[in-house]
Amino acid sequence: MVSEPDFYPWIRPAKVGPAPEPVARWTQPRKPRSGGFLTRLNAPLEDPVFRASDHGNLDTFYGGDWVPENVQSRNGGAFLEVRRITGAPAPYSAAEMQSHKTYQYGRYEAVMQPARGSGLVTAFFTYTGAWFGDPHDEVDIEFLGSDTTRIHFNYFRKGKTTQPATFDLPFDAADAPHLYAFEWRPDGITWFVDGVPYYATQPGDPGIPQTAGKVMISTWTGKKQMEAWHGKPLFRDGAGTQFNCISFTPLGHDTPQCSDTYQATPGKGRGNNAG
Repeated sequence: MVSEPDFYPWIRPAKVGPAPEPVARWTQPRKPRSGGFLTRLNAPLEDPVFRASDHGNLDTFYGGDWVPENVQSRNGGAFLEVRRITGAPAPYSAAEMQSHKTYQYGRYEAVMQPARGSGLVTAFFTYTGAWFGDPHDEVDIEFLGSDTTRIHFNYFRKGKTTQPATFDLPFDAADAPHLYAFEWRPDGITWFVDGVPYYATQPGDPGIPQTAGKVMISTWTGKKQMEAWHGKPLFRDGAGTQFNCISFTPLGHDTPQCSDTYQATPGKGRGNNAG
């Protein structure tokens, strides 16, 4: 008789080892909630983030000086207006606000209603340059009051721009406030309207700005040589731009943003590239 192996038909008991450790459930690391800002500009001349610019522009392309009096508290935010002046070296006064601090990579948002009228320019941008002892680096969102159904995007590195773009909007921006934003990263920039991406720089673009800059908002008209771009100054005296929220969230952070409470107008889609 052939004997079966001593493990047949049974299985020898294995040594009892310690129970395996439970696998920890993966959770998204908490993002820092510091380093950014959000302001509603309810009291613009006392705002903790921004200050009103107050200096002359005689040697610039601007058609008037920045005066704090042109920054008004209106409709729960800041209204930046352009005024006509008689008997002064410059025929206009304009309005600009700039952040106290400088900021770099991250998401910038603004809820605004740009100025309408030929000759007017509305701007929301980051900027640094020779005035601050830096190379000229800049990221822009601009509107021309002569046609507020279009939006203009631009960027500069060391004073040179690579590929600006103009887009048609599915609405007239001067009719109501909308949310405008851009995300500035070391490798590129993307611009948004009401949360929809409209334009992005190309991979490997060497013109992406690198230097931290001030956050700026302004409404202005230029000198005579600027009319070919922004149109003849036919705007109504006191016309301006309404800003109801501005925010910045550093790259990789999770700080409050204007978009947290902003509701886009239903049914408004992406515009068409016009430039």
